[in-house]
Amino acid sequence: MTTSPRLSVIVPAKDAESYIAESLTSLTLQGLPPEDMEVVVIDDGSEDHTAEIAGRFADRFGAFRLLRNPQPTGVSAARNAGMRAATGTGITFLDSDDWYADGHLAVMLEAFEHLEVDSVRTDIILAAGKHRTLKSAPVYLRNTRLRTADHTVRGFDQTMVDYPNPPTGLYHRRLLERGLLYFDESLRSAEDREWNWRIMLRSETFAVVTTPGAYYRRGVGGSLTAVYNETQLDFIRSCEKTLALTRELSGGAEGDPRTLKAAHNLFALADIHLQRRAEMTRGLRTQLVSELTRVAEGLSEAELGTLVDTFSRKRRDHLRPVLRALSRRKAARSSAGARAPQNFRAPQNLRTPHNPRTAGRTMP
Repeated sequence: MTTSPRLSVIVPAKDAESYIAESLTSLTLQGLPPEDMEVVVIDDGSEDHTAEIAGRFADRFGAFRLLRNPQPTGVSAARNAGMRAATGTGITFLDSDDWYADGHLAVMLEAFEHLEVDSVRTDIILAAGKHRTLKSAPVYLRNTRLRTADHTVRGFDQTMVDYPNPPTGLYHRRLLERGLLYFDESLRSAEDREWNWRIMLRSETFAVVTTPGAYYRRGVGGSLTAVYNETQLDFIRSCEKTLALTRELSGGAEGDPRTLKAAHNLFALADIHLQRRAEMTRGLRTQLVSELTRVAEGLSEAELGTLVDTFSRKRRDHLRPVLRALSRRKAARSSAGARAPQNFRAPQNLRTPHNPRTAGRTMP
């Protein structure tokens, strides 16, 4: 009788011949017996030697699968295909240009099994050339079984929902069987944000551990964020899906803390994107503001007012095109005698003074 490996590692790869050998080599140095780890590489329509290089590692692991897509399907679809092929009890992700420090997965797996949690998360190390920057998971209590509900919303402060990096987590197969681990393939960017919110809202337990290190390589050519295009506007739909989920879980209650937090994330991300407006075409800027306005109209006057009160003066300036568009739409409906959807009314305090006690406390 065959037994399932303790861990499956999903590695999506497209035109990754420069890095994938380093990534897969790091998996051979994790301090785990070969039979404990299954590696699933998804060659997503590469036009270089990615598949050939990956195939050379077939005999380095207890189980190795190389899936090949004739045409690119995107990272979400590639990860989903990898998960459908995976057989491990635990599931984690490694992008083909990133790597793990020696023994990283052994620490993750030990905590995962000892604490009996739905997922284990860790810090991430941002690598740009020879420069390294530690980005810590926003939980200071380590190696302890925690409830996800206690670490999802804390006002507008940063929590685990603001930490969406898939390679920093190890997830139990039961989450996959419940459909929680599958990525939304319609999202071309920000797919991990909606995914992470869904896991935190729908699962029960997790832990954060300190490990030798998960490394994320920055500044790689072909990055989605390098050139601003329509693909990056999908962060709006990602946030919209999260808002719909929080509304569902709260029964549509106005002012639910989860909904306010999700809406705050939308505006925080919008702030970042609007700061790149010089890189956009005029049509793209118009589309960005229009889509943001459409989603924000789903908030009530009280909810929107609460959010605006938390904005720093600088953030309010960045978001002014959206806030003005909301006011114009409200005025147009009033003059036409139409009823706004979901009792929306533009906030009356768009020019309220800067509040130093509440402004600028949250990282997107």
